[in-house]
Amino acid sequence: MSASEVIEQIGKLSSDEQQKVFTFLAEKIVRSRAADSKRWLGKKLSFEEACDVVFRENRELLGLLAK
Repeated sequence: MSASEVIEQIGKLSSDEQQKVFTFLAEKIVRSRAADSKRWLGKKLSFEEACDVVFRENRELLGLLAK
């Protein structure tokens, strides 16, 4: 099943069921980002290195902020 088909099926669900799907996806995203951020814990980065990490890993957000 494609993502488009899944999205279409989600659209047909009741609002309560859509909320469950949203909660599942949000938790999944938060968990994956939390796991990814652990690689930086305990590292001593210079200001320039930290800026590189922030700008490289948040390019989309920073692009939106720049608009």
